[in-house]
Amino acid sequence: MKRIGYIDALRGLTMILVVFSHLYIPNRTIINQLFINFRMPLFFFISGLISMRIDQEWNGGELRRRLGSKARTLLLPILIFGTLYSFARGFSFDEFIFHERKLGYWFTLVLFEMLTIYYTLRYTLSRRADTSHLGRAVVILFILAVALSFLWSERWTEAPLPTLFSFSCLLRFLPFFTFGLMAGYYRKRFDRLVDYWSVYLDAIVLFGVLSWARMTWDGGIDVVLCLLVGFAGIVMMYGTFRRLHNHLETTTLIGRSMQYVGRHTLEVYVIHYFLLIGFGAMLQPYVAASAFPLSPAVIGLPLAVAIAVASLGIGWLLCRSKFIAYYALGKR
Repeated sequence: MKRIGYIDALRGLTMILVVFSHLYIPNRTIINQLFINFRMPLFFFISGLISMRIDQEWNGGELRRRLGSKARTLLLPILIFGTLYSFARGFSFDEFIFHERKLGYWFTLVLFEMLTIYYTLRYTLSRRADTSHLGRAVVILFILAVALSFLWSERWTEAPLPTLFSFSCLLRFLPFFTFGLMAGYYRKRFDRLVDYWSVYLDAIVLFGVLSWARMTWDGGIDVVLCLLVGFAGIVMMYGTFRRLHNHLETTTLIGRSMQYVGRHTLEVYVIHYFLLIGFGAMLQPYVAASAFPLSPAVIGLPLAVAIAVASLGIGWLLCRSKFIAYYALGKR
């Protein structure tokens, strides 16, 4: 799928919200709890959406080429930067590898696993000329992913092997990735649906109600609630950015900046953790002492933007070395 400005801008905003969530450790502010409800589901949805290319030809060579390419661009960066970060934080390599969330570096590992599932599906269907088989297969994959998501909090996911592959995160977020695949396959229908004001406004109301329910829920994490609020948040944010696409795809500074962040999320993702070492402990007392309820957002969001910009600057400097750019930051 060719790059679309508002989708890149939406991914850029999501990356900034990821940085914001890491400013305060732990970040239990109401604003962050609201962002959590759609932030990572939206990230995986976009990843699925832009991965869907209906007319692309598939064979054994294409499967090997794509998996090799994704291993270099998704696995090598987190292995290199994650190892360096774990040493900087005083953790051993084993503690990093067998940490369920890889000290924060779990996202691209799980994305690689999701893409592996999708690429394998495409290869399996590659001999069928009728592309409608792909649509049905993606729908079945989505239903299966939703069913499996009810297992992500089970105790067996804490065993060494599932932990090595961040399996609980895979099960938790696979429904949103497959939702993105479906939206990509039925793109015109999905966009038409989201463009209806009734659907868009219903998604906003549903997201608000479910977010309130999730923050006040005393029964632990409910999978159905997490799924519904994630899907509602995706439709809400995607619909918002579609309605703002004229502003986001022009030469406005905000639009261009958000698109740039969206096209360079890997640099921000792997580098920003280093800039936050000790930062949360220093910042949190000032935020906690403020009587203004929105102070975490007022202070944190501009700081998140600044840290994202600094990460991009460091990434740009590192990319002066073609070797580092190719092997550590996934550049072509």
